[in-house]
Amino acid sequence: MGFIFGGRMNLSFRHFVCGMFLLPIYLACASPDSKDEQTNQDPKSTARNANIEDPEKGGKKFGCIEGNCVNGIGKYVYDNGDVYTGSFKNDLREGAGSFLYADGEKFSGTYLEDKKQGPGEYHFKNGDKYVGEFQNGQINGKGTYSFKDGKSVSGDFTSDGQEGIGVLTDEGKARNCKITGRKLLCE
Repeated sequence: MGFIFGGRMNLSFRHFVCGMFLLPIYLACASPDSKDEQTNQDPKSTARNANIEDPEKGGKKFGCIEGNCVNGIGKYVYDNGDVYTGSFKNDLREGAGSFLYADGEKFSGTYLEDKKQGPGEYHFKNGDKYVGEFQNGQINGKGTYSFKDGKSVSGDFTSDGQEGIGVLTDEGKARNCKITGRKLLCE
């Protein structure tokens, strides 16, 4: 559908056709409204950048709903209802943050490469609380486990709190204890 003279398409018409075909592509690529430019984030690191609304979950949003969840401070809602608010580095939780689990449990403390690491505080849904050290995502190191009834155990914990030694304080009385398989064995 062009002007053909001697087996060749008229050059100005060919330029016009090419321009009409390429112009929308160019405009889409050069648009200042692209998502990566708006959020000032690396386009390769978008795993935590999604902001999705799921009609099956009552239209609730999940993904990065606030801030910068790749390299900065943000709020990320997981599709199961868990919520993390805090620092991110290279698309991982890193630095200070708090994690509210859908079942009501809560962690506040520090993260390293997406795992609890260093000082932190964990509130269990049954009312118990642990304040102390975490390593590689688990309760590990010096800390205090406080029961909702007022008793507490201060000591050294390993294996995500399943093992350890410490001192049980109950109504002002102290007893040496060993923790084995999350069971407290006291003298």
